[in-house]
Amino acid sequence: MFEKDLSIGFLLDFYGSVLSEHTRSLLMLYYGEDLSLAEIAADAGISRQGVRQAIKKGEEELRFLEEKLGLAAQFVALQEKAERLRALASPLLTSKEEDTAALAREAVSCAAFILSDNE
Repeated sequence: MFEKDLSIGFLLDFYGSVLSEHTRSLLMLYYGEDLSLAEIAADAGISRQGVRQAIKKGEEELRFLEEKLGLAAQFVALQEKAERLRALASPLLTSKEEDTAALAREAVSCAAFILSDNE
């Protein structure tokens, strides 16, 4: 049975532009649009097996890139650290000491920038 590895969609966001247009479009249809292999095959004018093989090859390429570059893992780690920074600094925002409150505001602002919150 051919099961979807939903982490591939995440890797596709990072490395999709490195793939061939054909492979990227098949992966986008499969993971992004949630189309079946048969639906993609009919749309692309190739066999279901051809779609399956192209998707498997694309998945392997994405995993290889992540193994070598680690961009997706670094992104997740950065997001987690920014969330932690915001959680640690937020209680200090109401500090009576202006220096502490100012540092807390700066820390929360940096975390928001990293997380693209635009706070």
